[in-house]
Amino acid sequence: MDPTCSYTLRPTEDNKPQVQYLVKWKDGSPDTWEPAQNLADNLLRDFEDNWWTICKKGDEEAMRELLANSGQLLAQTVNADRRSALHFAAAIGNANCVRMLCQAGAEVDLGDKEGYTPLHMASGYFHVSTVQALIEAGADPEVEDSKGRNIVQLVESLRETMPLVPETLGRRMALEDVAGCLTENLFEDVEPIQILDARTTDNGTREFLVQWPDGVEDSWVAEKFVAEDVIEDYDEGLEYANAECILDVRQKGDQRTYLVRWQDDCDDTWEPEENVSPDIIALWEEQQQSKTVAEQQHSLANDAPKQHSRNGNGVVSDEQRLFSRRPAERPAAVTAS
Repeated sequence: MDPTCSYTLRPTEDNKPQVQYLVKWKDGSPDTWEPAQNLADNLLRDFEDNWWTICKKGDEEAMRELLANSGQLLAQTVNADRRSALHFAAAIGNANCVRMLCQAGAEVDLGDKEGYTPLHMASGYFHVSTVQALIEAGADPEVEDSKGRNIVQLVESLRETMPLVPETLGRRMALEDVAGCLTENLFEDVEPIQILDARTTDNGTREFLVQWPDGVEDSWVAEKFVAEDVIEDYDEGLEYANAECILDVRQKGDQRTYLVRWQDDCDDTWEPEENVSPDIIALWEEQQQSKTVAEQQHSLANDAPKQHSRNGNGVVSDEQRLFSRRPAERPAAVTAS
């Protein structure tokens, strides 16, 4: 048998997944898929050693060939130190191998025994293009290693310990480039106005086009960086908008809905209680309690929409105004090209 085989996950006769290896036979017989128990231990070791050698050398052609048959399994295989092929590709600075592995399904934020992720590796060895490739694949610069350091803190510690001498000038410049790349891609916690669109990336994860407050340009953000409740609202067809006031309320059983007037001139809509800002509901209830019994009876008897002035009957100040949710009109999610 030729040990340079591929392997993949294939169903057995009872439809259970099983790792099998594609084996080339020396006697000229057709290549066949074989389960591990049919193969000698040394052959399996040779295959695994061959894979790790390809990863450590950054052999793009050999990696591409193996990933074509065994992509996800090989991309997610780890060694005794919990390092994947992506760790090695990042450490040697091969951005093309990094992209191939990420597209094959490698876990970009996987930590090894020391907690180092591929992004730790690429940053620690000053590989700017590889750092950028990992960030584009969704790597998180704020993942911490076993010492509690995120990638930015790791770079800062390297900067502090690197002497300012001519011999280290090149490394120092590369380190500054890595630091700049990381800083540009750090996220701060900001409440978005709404999600405008969604798309699926090549590795099967989702990205969202987010509208930001304060005039910041809309941007695509990886799913892992968007709050779960914001994604749930988007998937349920809801958007966030500023409510001007509550016009009316109706109750059926223990469920209440509110007629909401919106600031952006959208038509008034009836919204369930969970979609309306608690502050606006509290203001509405306070105003209703302040009305006289006669006014309440008159309003109910005529079954007429309640009228409110802009100064004291439902209009909220800038300090009180919070986002509420309503059904959104937007295009369907698209797949990234």
